[in-house]
Amino acid sequence: MIVRDESEYMGTCLDSVKDIVDEIIIVDTGSQDDTTSIALRYGAKLYFFPWKDDFSEARNFSIKQAESEWILVLDADEVVAKKDVERIRALINEKYVDGFRFILRNYENNWNLANLTLNPNDYEEGAGYAGFIPASLIRLFKNDSHIYFTGRVHEILDQSFLKHNKIAAKTGIPIHHYGKVREDRVTRKGNTYLKLGEAKIRENPDDPLAYKGLADQYLELGMPDRALDVLNQGVARFPEMVNLRFDRGLALERLNRPEEAKIEYLWVLVRKWDHLGACHNLGQIYFNEHQSAKTIELLNRGIDMGLRHPVVFLLLGRAYDAVGNWEWALTGCDSALEIQPDCPDVNNLRAVIFLNRKMYDAALDALEREIKIGGNLVFAYNTLGKMSLMAKDLESATQFFQKVLTINPDDPTAKVHLERFRCNEGLNLSQ
Repeated sequence: MIVRDESEYMGTCLDSVKDIVDEIIIVDTGSQDDTTSIALRYGAKLYFFPWKDDFSEARNFSIKQAESEWILVLDADEVVAKKDVERIRALINEKYVDGFRFILRNYENNWNLANLTLNPNDYEEGAGYAGFIPASLIRLFKNDSHIYFTGRVHEILDQSFLKHNKIAAKTGIPIHHYGKVREDRVTRKGNTYLKLGEAKIRENPDDPLAYKGLADQYLELGMPDRALDVLNQGVARFPEMVNLRFDRGLALERLNRPEEAKIEYLWVLVRKWDHLGACHNLGQIYFNEHQSAKTIELLNRGIDMGLRHPVVFLLLGRAYDAVGNWEWALTGCDSALEIQPDCPDVNNLRAVIFLNRKMYDAALDALEREIKIGGNLVFAYNTLGKMSLMAKDLESATQFFQKVLTINPDDPTAKVHLERFRCNEGLNLSQ
């Protein structure tokens, strides 16, 4: 492992693998916290390496310190599942391969991601997350001088395997990565990745992934204008790369330039009709423009092409509701919940549909389900507050709106209603 200021997470990582490794090698690149003390408590061989703005250089230094026949590489915010420990141990008995590919599960809490794999809930280590973005990476490999990392940032072993005719086998075993769901890490590492990503483009201007990697980092940090600059450069060099054109659509949409974003999403869909992100995002733009019929046509075509994602069916339900077809709107909701029972906002939409048809018991049941899964609680409690007002139950309404403000103190709906209650109380007292 190479680490820097990882005291909060490193112990969990080491606990997950301490029973299957013969030595633990930690290379510290400048920690200011208790990282090194934790490493020593686990009996690690601790080395120090000055940070040189190059992840591969630090990685390669770390693997040179290994004395065992096989090397397992992890980051501090990753773990191996308990139930996979023995499977990993058995891999090193394989005689005819030089390394093994694992599936890195980059967990996310955001349902609305184009490349999100929905959480199958097959590992306790992934419990509670919406899903993950998978990446196939070689993480277990022979201690061999011909195996080394390349790439200043997002370093990989693949090029050395290819250059020296090494064989890597797929295992299907996941490594659980939490970097994207820990906001402190995203912010803390963001500037480092930006600096290295910019250097990567300068050094490898003919690598399309360098442009995508840097643009993704800018988008993640809420800098769509900078992302667009990078994507324009990338598209100029690689005009047929779908991922660059989709990301350009994202950047334009976040810059409130929907007409230009639509052009990019349509370009993607002409070449890849089952592109989840382009289909959903274009449908959302149409919906925002009150073109719900176009949203319905687009999403149904995507579904016919094989798209199966709860946010697609949720948006389809909203579009059907907007055109007054509440039966099909509920069908969209049901399809979303069938795929992912704890998908947020689906039950809120069901509640709205029921309320508009004065089906109050059904609406109440839907809102209770939304609260039970911990979905969009602000919307659920605000709606319960409004229902209480309709029933002239001011005490319950007050309690629901107060709950909203414990979640979001700046919520305008709850604040307006509570202020109105206070004004009415003052008026009654004066009378």
